Amino acid sequence: MKKSLLVLFTAMLLIFTAMPSLPAAAEVAATQEATYELPFKVLHEEKDEVSTAGQFVKSPAEVKVEDGKSFVYITLLDSQYWQSLLIQDGDKFIDAEVVSENAEKQTRLVKFELKDVEKIVNAKAHIIVTGIPGLGEYDQTHHIRFQFDASEVPAEDEEETPKTPETPEAPTAIKDGDYTIGFKVLHATEEKESPGMARFIETPAALSVKDGKQVVTLTLTNNEQITEFQVEQAGEFVDATVVSVDEEANNRVVSFEAADFAKIMNAKVTVFVASANHTGNHTIRLAFDQDSVEPIAAETPETPEQPEEEVTVSFKDIDKTWAKPYIEALAAKQIVRGKSPETFAPNDKVTRAQFALIIARALGLEKQEFQGTFSDLTKDMEGFVFEVEAANRAGVIQGDAGKFNPNAAITRQQMAAMIIRAIEYKDASALKDVETTVTFADAAAISSYAKDAVQLAVGLGIIDGDVVKGKKVFAPKVNATRAHATKMVYNMLETIK
Repeated sequence: MKKSLLVLFTAMLLIFTAMPSLPAAAEVAATQEATYELPFKVLHEEKDEVSTAGQFVKSPAEVKVEDGKSFVYITLLDSQYWQSLLIQDGDKFIDAEVVSENAEKQTRLVKFELKDVEKIVNAKAHIIVTGIPGLGEYDQTHHIRFQFDASEVPAEDEEETPKTPETPEAPTAIKDGDYTIGFKVLHATEEKESPGMARFIETPAALSVKDGKQVVTLTLTNNEQITEFQVEQAGEFVDATVVSVDEEANNRVVSFEAADFAKIMNAKVTVFVASANHTGNHTIRLAFDQDSVEPIAAETPETPEQPEEEVTVSFKDIDKTWAKPYIEALAAKQIVRGKSPETFAPNDKVTRAQFALIIARALGLEKQEFQGTFSDLTKDMEGFVFEVEAANRAGVIQGDAGKFNPNAAITRQQMAAMIIRAIEYKDASALKDVETTVTFADAAAISSYAKDAVQLAVGLGIIDGDVVKGKKVFAPKVNATRAHATKMVYNMLETIK
C-alpha cells in the first residue's frame, strides 16, 4: 500500500508543479495586458510519458500577462497535503506564489513566472500525508515536470485584436419531458470503463428536461459507503443534490444539471469503508449517450381503453421469456407498454414511479389535479405524478419522510406490499382466510412492514420464491424486473376478478 501511495502522490506532484514560459512569438504579446488558457501535460520525472498525476491538477492552466511579464496560474487539488511547490529558476528552485486557498474545497491557487513555454519546467513538490491506516507519516519531496503546448500561445496580432472564439455547435435539443438516458462510467484518465466504480451507480439514469434545462438523476447503490458525490460544473466540483435516501435499500438518489451530453462530465466519489477505517477518493468520468434517450412517456400516453380482443401487441424481445403471456395480456389492455413500439425490455429494472403507474392503470384509479403530496415530485413530472398521487390516495403506496423516491429501483418486498394494498383497496374480502405453508430460508431478511404482505401474496399465488441450493428463498431486497412486475400485476388482477 505504501508503494501505491508513493506513486499516487508522486503523480499528484507531477501535475501541480510546473508551468513554463512564453515562446518568442508571445514575447511581444507579453507587453500587453492579456489572459489566455494554456494546456499542458504532466510527465514522469525521467521518462517522457504522461503521468496519471494529471487528475490532481486543474487543466488547462491560465496565463496572465502582468506588467509585461507572463505568469501561469495553477489550481492544486487535495491541497491539505501540499507543503510547498518549487519551480526551477536557473540553477535554483523557488517557491510558487500562493494566490488563494479554499479550505472547504481543499484547493490552492498558485502562480509563477512563465519564461519559455517551449521548454519543460522542472518542479519539486513537498507532500506530507497523515491519518491513512498502514501508511504512518508520509513525508516526501517529489520531482515532476510540466510540458506546455506552445501552439496554444496567442500570436502577436491575436493579442492586439482578440479573436472572437468560434461558437461551438449547439447540442441537439431535447424536448421538455421525462426520459431515461444511458451512460458509461469511465476511468479518470484512460479511455476505458471503470467497473469498480460503475457498480456503485445504476444505469440508465433518469433525465428531466424543463425549459431546456437538463437535470440528470442517478441512483447510487451503496449509500452507507459513499460519503460524497460531486460533479464538475463550470470548472469546479460541486456536490450533487441529494433527492432521497433509502437506508433500507442502501441507496441514494442524486441529481445535477448536464448542459451538453456530447461532452464527458467529470465526477468525484468519496468512499469510506468503516471496517478498514479507510477513505478513498475516486475521480471518474460520465459519458452520456444522447442516442439512448427514451421518454418515460412511452408508457404514459392516454389511449382510450379498448376491448382486449381489439388490441394486438407484439414485442420482438419477449419470445424467449417466461413472462411472454403475462406481458401480452396486460399490454393488450394498455396496462403495461413497451419502451419502444417493438421492444418491451423484460429484464430492465422497474422504478417505484413506473410500478405505481402500472398499478394505477390496473386499478383504473382516477387522476386529479396535482396536490404536491410528496416533496420530491413536481407537477412537471406529468409522466407519472398524477398516477402516483392517485395510488397514494388509494392507500396503495406510501412515502418515506414526505418523499416517494420515484427513481429508486423497486424491490421485491416493496412490490409485494403495494400489490397487497391494491387488493385490499379493490376487494378486501380476497385477503380473508389466506393461508400459506411456505417458509423462506431468508425470511429474517424481509422487513417488518412487508412480512405479512409477502405471506399473503404467496398464499394467493401472486408471488413465489426461488430454490437456491435446495432452499426456498424470496430475496426481498433484490430489485424487480419489468417481467416480474407484469406477472405480479397480472396475478393481482386474477385475484380480484
